Amino acid sequence: MSSQSGKTVDVLIGSPRDSFWEAITSILKGYYPYQLKHFKSIDEALDHGTSESFKPILALVDGQDGTNLTNEWVQSTKMNYPDCPVIVLHSSAAPLDFNIVKKNGADEIMHINFDREFISDMVLQLAPIEMEGDQIPITALMPVDLRDMDADTNINFDVFVHLPANHRSVMMRKSGDVVDQKHLDKFNALKQQMYIKKTQMKPFFEYARTVMSMRNMPMPISMTEKFHRSKKVIYEIMAHFLNGASTDYSEGKVILDKCKSIVADFELTKDLPSQEIFDEVFRFSGNVRTMYHDCICLSAYAAYFAQLLGWNAEKRESAAIAGLLHNIGLSQMPVSAGVKAAKDYTPEELSQYHLYPERSVVMVKAKKVPLPQEIAEAIGQHRENGAGTGFPKKLLNADISEFGKLLGFAYRFHEMTALSEGGKQARTATQAIQDLRDEALSGSGNVDLLLTTTIFKKWKPAA
Repeated sequence: MSSQSGKTVDVLIGSPRDSFWEAITSILKGYYPYQLKHFKSIDEALDHGTSESFKPILALVDGQDGTNLTNEWVQSTKMNYPDCPVIVLHSSAAPLDFNIVKKNGADEIMHINFDREFISDMVLQLAPIEMEGDQIPITALMPVDLRDMDADTNINFDVFVHLPANHRSVMMRKSGDVVDQKHLDKFNALKQQMYIKKTQMKPFFEYARTVMSMRNMPMPISMTEKFHRSKKVIYEIMAHFLNGASTDYSEGKVILDKCKSIVADFELTKDLPSQEIFDEVFRFSGNVRTMYHDCICLSAYAAYFAQLLGWNAEKRESAAIAGLLHNIGLSQMPVSAGVKAAKDYTPEELSQYHLYPERSVVMVKAKKVPLPQEIAEAIGQHRENGAGTGFPKKLLNADISEFGKLLGFAYRFHEMTALSEGGKQARTATQAIQDLRDEALSGSGNVDLLLTTTIFKKWKPAA
């Protein structure tokens, strides 16, 4: 639907909670063709079902009250509106059997906080709308890797630039145009990102594959597509962890295979010359911090820093898998924590936050994922530091494993080089490495001295 046509579409929001309504309106803020209608009870929704004027193209249903009540919401919605896709949004508040809820008609089941960045993707996939003008919300856009762009190739999608200070997204090129080389150079130099509409992902991926093929790339899959594909796999991995249904060893094997597929897709264990390792680290740095980006970036940094340390391919794969699973315990944070920064947590939320590394390990073991002990140690120890002031166990340096030290270093590097939500300028990869070296030499104990100085000595990217 174009804003110029003045048409709107109905979206059903089903939940007894005002907090759920507030979360959804925040996620879909600026999606102006969507007209959200909040129903606090199933009876209220059923009564409204007789209205000729209300024809929802999507329903977002609260799954925080467990399997039985969620089933009632899903079944009643499907009975009233058979063609309306249903997304169930849940939390750790109550167990939810995904298998039963999907059997009763739910199209997707997502965690209201952990999957937050992917909710808008799924909404636009199940109920696509078109938005025009300069008021398109940033969550309806997807950043693209500038190396996937070619200045001499006509684009079959619109290109946007986001202005965070003005909260606006401005179209800089329309479908059919070309992007000038001077613009690509400028955006690269300023570490700025270009964006496309999430509803135009398919044409962009086709364009990028053409560009990769023209460059004679052996695997003509763009980095942008790899990121998106990996996010989808992380979403599937989290669905296994969060499903309250009974489990067996086969599910753990599925989770491990999906982790390995992401590592393989990004070729994180490939033997590379030092300069190419530096190039890859630069490629992943500068991303906005989100749950999914943290998983992918930490996985990449752990693998590449492990290679600089001389670790073999098997150990590098273990480090990468630990990076992918390091933060799954955050799914057990109170819903009230939402997307708040840790500095804004209440004392109770902060105490819960300090448990997430250990909870991540417990979740891995509960799903019987066949991982070596070194991966579990890395996940459980990546927020510890040698000074004994980390969490969850305040370990001293001698008690932290080499995998724990590596993942802890990768985490600190990611903190330094990732962009904040508002697009705040991050440190360059080289500056972060230098600062971490200085931290290690200062004796603060935040990062391991031997590991950090070894990486620093090998960090010599071309100017």
